[in-house]
Amino acid sequence: MRRNIINLFMWGYQQHFQISIQVSAESLFNEIDQRLKPKTFLFGVLVDNRDDRHPICLEPEDCGYNVKPFQEITSLASELEKVDEEKNIFHSHPIAQENHNNRISNKAYVEAISKILRKEDLYGDTEKFISYPCYVEGYLVFVVLEINKEGLSHHYSLTKDKFQDRYKISRSFIESNIDTFLKECSNALKDPNRGIGAIERQTSELLTESAKQFMYSVSNVGNNFNGLHGLYDACNIISSLKYEGAEGLGTLVIAKKGHPNIKITLELENPVSIRNYRKVRKFIELSDNDSIIVSDSALIYGLGEIRGRYNPKSESLFTINFTNHYQWTLFHDNNPLMSVSYREPRLPSEKIDRDKFFSDFRRIFAGINNEQIDQLWDITLEATLQKHGTMLIITDSAKQESKKLGNQCFKIKPLKTEKKFVQQITSIDGGILLDRDSTCHAIGVILDGIATDKGDSSRGSRYNSAIRYYEYMGIQAPTVIVIISEDGMINIVPNLRPQIKHSVIIDSIKNLSDLSLESEPKRKEFNHLMSFFKSVEFYLSQEECVKINELRKKIEQNESDVESVRIVYNDLKPNEEMNESYYIKE
Repeated sequence: MRRNIINLFMWGYQQHFQISIQVSAESLFNEIDQRLKPKTFLFGVLVDNRDDRHPICLEPEDCGYNVKPFQEITSLASELEKVDEEKNIFHSHPIAQENHNNRISNKAYVEAISKILRKEDLYGDTEKFISYPCYVEGYLVFVVLEINKEGLSHHYSLTKDKFQDRYKISRSFIESNIDTFLKECSNALKDPNRGIGAIERQTSELLTESAKQFMYSVSNVGNNFNGLHGLYDACNIISSLKYEGAEGLGTLVIAKKGHPNIKITLELENPVSIRNYRKVRKFIELSDNDSIIVSDSALIYGLGEIRGRYNPKSESLFTINFTNHYQWTLFHDNNPLMSVSYREPRLPSEKIDRDKFFSDFRRIFAGINNEQIDQLWDITLEATLQKHGTMLIITDSAKQESKKLGNQCFKIKPLKTEKKFVQQITSIDGGILLDRDSTCHAIGVILDGIATDKGDSSRGSRYNSAIRYYEYMGIQAPTVIVIISEDGMINIVPNLRPQIKHSVIIDSIKNLSDLSLESEPKRKEFNHLMSFFKSVEFYLSQEECVKINELRKKIEQNESDVESVRIVYNDLKPNEEMNESYYIKE
């Protein structure tokens, strides 16, 4: 049995603390987008003169880096501190000057750590973010947060990170959450012995705080100091109000007064404060697709139009669309940045991933052409607008199924479905039955099927009946069911996993085999490979799982340091649903 020994010791609760913030990171960033895959570790620099302590510490020790590249970090930070532009700023009060100097020193350490991490992981798949430090038992302790690059790439981001070339602002809702999380970590380090529950605030609180901070990136473009604060709360309150029983639908543009791309068409003689929520809500009734409310985030000046060719690089004009009761979305240059529903901020996302839709349909319907998929895509998008929800049952056996379903549908003469008809034919209960050519064979379809354990008790009858039906029909003929729930949730059955190259798995097994021949296998490389195998476990064959498990056990037995804490890897197991269709043809 391995003992729980800390080799790179900073303080007694460092393992508990790291695990706690990792749990908080996963809770926060998985709520935003599960592709972000957050990882955290602690980095400590000894600043007290003590011979019985390591100069550099990492927690966990197998975080993917070793201490050797950081040995000269203090001198590197010192060099960076000397060239800091704020070094020559002086304060009259000694405490203010001390705080200023500490901030510059801490910033230099953050930059030094960042430089070394980038060098050590130049072609890695994560972006690194580092907190400001806190002093803990002789160490300056930093929290390092790693976020998956590919996950970040899926979301639109601004480019400017400074307001008036001085004050830091966030370029995206994700970045704002990163800043908020790291600040929470720094605050938690002030009481480092808490261990479990180091970050006290709930995920919902962190998301709200991040959304408020991100709105400073919007309000600052108005160049009105009175409008810097409170825009997030103002939008929530305005969206919550109803005028004469109607829900608010309209658009608010945020830009400085006199912006070259905005023409005022109806100007108020006395501008209205944006905090006069009821007046603003009433004013929204005047806006439409052609007229938007013009504001600098402090005052409402009237109605206007966006004219000319806006230069998105200026990042000087934002729009806020009030889409429904208590719902609004923030845009820049027609790119959604953040959506808020009932005060809950989220990253906006496509209702359906277009690339995945096209990829899955090609895999399910052999020989389907682009024109056919384009038509089905247009029909599907239109169906998602049906407020009470609906279903599209797309199958090569649509004609035969329309006969079999009998009283469970309204069979119609085959009709080529066009986008303009979709709202009409989905307005009654049930789904519509289509083939791959978008020909409709039945409407008002009520589905049934065999009992299955793949349903979801938290979902409605529409979703679960579709799952049951697919379990029966999916093996009879190529079939896809698009489920649009009344609450706006959209599911496509089957939800195929993405395809991958089998050669990548083969090469990785070869690397693991080579590693097993070393007398002292590199822990960083081993962890990297095992993390990869865990992420692609679904795609592994029975033989591959057996081979990897054997090589893993051999490497673990070869480890010379059996006393230290290590990640425990469980045996990999094949998935019965895996088949050759999940491999990209090479």
